[in-house]
Amino acid sequence: MAVYWSACLASFAFTWFATHVKHDKEGIGYWLLVTLVAAFPLIFISAIRFNVGADYIPYYRYYLGILNGAGQGRYEVLYYLANKLVAAFHLSAPWLFGFTASLFLMPVYKRIISDSPYRYMSIFLLLGMTYFFFFLNGTRQMIGAAFLLVSIPYIEKRKFIPFLLLVLIASGFHTTCIVFIAVYFLVYMDLNPRLLAVITLAIFVFGKFFANIANGILSGMDYYSTYLESTYAQKGQGYVVLAMNILLVFFATFFYQRENLKFKIYYNLQVVALWASALTGKIVLIDRYRMVFGLASIILVPMTLNGIENKNTRIICSAAVVTLYFAYAMYTVGIQNSNMVLPYQTIF
Repeated sequence: MAVYWSACLASFAFTWFATHVKHDKEGIGYWLLVTLVAAFPLIFISAIRFNVGADYIPYYRYYLGILNGAGQGRYEVLYYLANKLVAAFHLSAPWLFGFTASLFLMPVYKRIISDSPYRYMSIFLLLGMTYFFFFLNGTRQMIGAAFLLVSIPYIEKRKFIPFLLLVLIASGFHTTCIVFIAVYFLVYMDLNPRLLAVITLAIFVFGKFFANIANGILSGMDYYSTYLESTYAQKGQGYVVLAMNILLVFFATFFYQRENLKFKIYYNLQVVALWASALTGKIVLIDRYRMVFGLASIILVPMTLNGIENKNTRIICSAAVVTLYFAYAMYTVGIQNSNMVLPYQTIF
């Protein structure tokens, strides 16, 4: 874990440097450079890894196939084109892994720098909540989740077309991202925390009923029907993950910011992540939606902390968040080795 935490600390320094360089305007070029520099330590260790991540070998072999002229295969079109782009320059696999890490991390850092009141805490939470480690396994899905994160300002500004475009781009990396379209309408349905609590309780109580309906629908889809007969269908409930999601929603609800639309968007995404967590072990692959929607919490938590008026309470809560998520990451990744990211080894 020392490599990962060192890269996290290095990213703090790189982010400080990138955001303190004097500039005249903040166009696309500026943000591409700033996010690349800020995320570089994590991009670098993603690029030079060898056999790190449960899906490393399948992605590695897929790229080798593209290099040798293979077609799209079973992966989504934009992920195929990303591989095709790197292969066009006849580059080795680490360049592909570095490029895909950039596709994930640079959009995430854009939202962190723009929206998070505590940028360094958000970077820490990217690892502490284990989303970075999941990226080293579920690369396509997390690239999609990053582009969904970029779409949030367009929800806030009610610009449906650019929002939809970003959702379609995300879906081009992982098909499951298409359900994010519902978020645009969910935010403006004025679902207050009390009503969301009732819906959440219903999901916990009637989870098995909802699961039977969902699995029945999935069984009729060629792509997902195969998962119903695989080990994915036997995956049980992750009680530690569920407890963490419940605690996070309770924390954000207690310090709910009623007049802050941006906070409401991030809050609703975390509630949906809690619903997915509650249904994990009941609906096949539903935990993947927890990752897609839950990524927003790396910004929700700092926003919640920033809204706490009492300074001492804010400091205590901040210390508790850092301690809790450091322990969580050390347990799930450091001890249980979730996503198979240990031992970290390089191409060298």
